[in-house]
Amino acid sequence: MATGLSTTPLATCAAIRHSRLGELRAGGVAVEFALISLSLYLVLAGMLSLGRWMAVSQAAQDAARFAAREFALYPLPADFGFQDALAEPGFRGAVYDADYVVVDLVATPPGPALEAFFASMPVVNQALRPLMITSTVATPGGTRRLLHMPGALIDSSTSPTGLSVLVPRILERDPTTGLETSIELAPVLEEVAGNGQPGAFAISRGGIAAVRLNVPFQAAALTAYLISDAGESRAIKADTSLGGSNVILGPGPDGAGPYAGSLGLGRQEALGTEVRPFRRLVAAQALFRRELIL
Repeated sequence: MATGLSTTPLATCAAIRHSRLGELRAGGVAVEFALISLSLYLVLAGMLSLGRWMAVSQAAQDAARFAAREFALYPLPADFGFQDALAEPGFRGAVYDADYVVVDLVATPPGPALEAFFASMPVVNQALRPLMITSTVATPGGTRRLLHMPGALIDSSTSPTGLSVLVPRILERDPTTGLETSIELAPVLEEVAGNGQPGAFAISRGGIAAVRLNVPFQAAALTAYLISDAGESRAIKADTSLGGSNVILGPGPDGAGPYAGSLGLGRQEALGTEVRPFRRLVAAQALFRRELIL
């Protein structure tokens, strides 16, 4: 009896100590997980973004190489320049047409209809399909589901969808905030020419089909940062005032997403602030000598 009375308090104290140690361990595990999970998230986000960046770069280079070859082999007059080729009806129907970089997925739903539609496209437009993205876009005519090249969606009076794409090239940023202060809208596919001089597409200027494919890569899991001269980093906030009279509000009814917003530069939430996603403009170039039989 005496032995039982003397051991009961000891057992109770041991149980309490065990319970408290368990609570302390659980709290320590939670803290450790919070610290480790942040690092794991950064590593995972970086790996996924890097992998997608490499995939986009490879697909863009393959498409640019294919485009240069098709531009060079299509029979055109010897004095035709690059822009002359883009305006020639036969060339637009067979090789590349800038009006077909946007597809309306409501009018042409995924499945046999979409496959048949792409099969009827010019060959270079078909080669661009792996680089296209799917977006729900708020346009003046209502919300539309589109498959399109990434970039700024603009009005087009000649496109079957009424829309086309231009790619924003950021030329200059504010050195303090990182906001875009100078932007150039470039075609998805353009000629490589330097120093303001016309390219060498015409036979008299060299007969070279030098093609650049512009594809913006923008990460969904990483934020764009500006690094100052002092080594300080600051997240680049999204500027909602950018745009123009012919620019459509970007993907998403609320204008959110890695390719959303005015000019398609992207806008996403980070700690309660609208910021730009990490962005790199993939400019894939290729050249091919034109063949001409006189």
